Amino acid sequence: MLILAGCQSADADRDLLRVGLAQMPITIDPRFATDAASVRVQDFLHRGLLKLDASFNVEGDLAESWEHPRPLLWRFRLRQGVTFSDGSQVTAGDVAATLRAVINPALVSPLKAGFAAIDHIDVDDDYSLSIHLSRADASLLSRLNLGILPASIAGAPHNAHQTNGCGAYKLALWNENGITLERREEAESVARIRFSSVKDPVTRVLKLTRGELDFVQNDLPPHLLPYIRDQKQLTVQTRPSTTFAYIGLNLQDKMLDDVRVRRALALALDREKLKSALFSDLPVLAETVLTTSHWASSQLPAVAFNLNEAERLLDAAGFPRGENGIRFTLNYRTSTDPTRLRLATAIAGMWEMAGIKVSIESLEWGGFYARIKRGDFQVFSLSWVGIADPDIYRWILHTEMWPPKGANRGRYSNPEVDGWLEAAAAGESQSERKALYARVQQQMLKDMVYIPLWYDPVIAVSGARIQGFEPMPDGNLRGLMNISFATEED
Repeated sequence: MLILAGCQSADADRDLLRVGLAQMPITIDPRFATDAASVRVQDFLHRGLLKLDASFNVEGDLAESWEHPRPLLWRFRLRQGVTFSDGSQVTAGDVAATLRAVINPALVSPLKAGFAAIDHIDVDDDYSLSIHLSRADASLLSRLNLGILPASIAGAPHNAHQTNGCGAYKLALWNENGITLERREEAESVARIRFSSVKDPVTRVLKLTRGELDFVQNDLPPHLLPYIRDQKQLTVQTRPSTTFAYIGLNLQDKMLDDVRVRRALALALDREKLKSALFSDLPVLAETVLTTSHWASSQLPAVAFNLNEAERLLDAAGFPRGENGIRFTLNYRTSTDPTRLRLATAIAGMWEMAGIKVSIESLEWGGFYARIKRGDFQVFSLSWVGIADPDIYRWILHTEMWPPKGANRGRYSNPEVDGWLEAAAAGESQSERKALYARVQQQMLKDMVYIPLWYDPVIAVSGARIQGFEPMPDGNLRGLMNISFATEED
């Protein structure tokens, strides 16, 4: 009987793809997703009006066509026959209800600021709607990949663990063992996907090696790569990514409100040594959020390691070394992820060479991210994941984007930059917008709003069963929907 039960269990898991995550999603509600894990999982559950292709160009998803007859008007025509996981049809009313909910102040969606240009939405018929703007917004289309919910729940309060989406998969189970999704239509291979939290990267790799997991991506310390590559049953794929790693600073803090201190912190970091020692030299050094291949990116001078200049700036800012050699102490918040802790420890060591004592505070992901989102920190390190829209600069720099409205968590404020961002968001000409974003990026670096680190690599590791996965620059996992499982003969 035990043997029979084991065989039945193996058969049941044959079409189950087991994915290991460093941390679980915070929510599967598309109106509230801002963390990377939530966005990754929601790709399987939800669809938006539009989506971005591999080159970050807009293409249709729920919308089969759209037009822009006037600067403040967009019209969309929906595909017919698309359904939610409960079987109900996706209509223009559902799209309108979802967008209205996000811009409704009562819901307090963290995505509200991204849709602030919407004045009102008209449902023209069951499959047509018009979006009327109060001001021009050149980036609106790239944000219309927001997952659409049925009108019946679109205005309801946040429900992190339940949803009704129109994506390829539906939620089957969310419990202490992870999140299980089921394919809504018959699939040749990946009928079910289970996302499990395995915080420790060594444990994650061991589970891959033993066949308890089929796939992991990122959140792997590169020092494990030689071991992984030695495992013949595992396949490692790496490529440059669009994920921008940075150090966040509280510009309202009495220690950090002087740009000379912020610049000194940047100059005291030997980024080449950090990426070589901690990340097998895989990252590409960055000076701004967007990669150099993006049309809105600007060529900026590198922030080169210069400890002597860092010390001079700290002296000039009024922070001389004390008798014990310490100038002042900073609190550095990070998550409990081992890679993040190693990075924080290495950065702290470099800053201490400049006379800055660093107190590292590591928190579980949920508590850490909640504090960062509300601006409760002196210093932290994080990454902006898969950024494609240059309007990210407005989201993280504009004075109106201080928490909880947006992600200007360091509370930077520069009226001139605000004006450039507003003009860029409203511009119809790409060349005009590029020139404005160049000014923004130059001023951002001059004011050292964030300390740039690098663009993280995409590191995907597949078990023996997986065939056909290709990692994407923005780190999305949508390619897992189309992989195939190897047979025993393979």
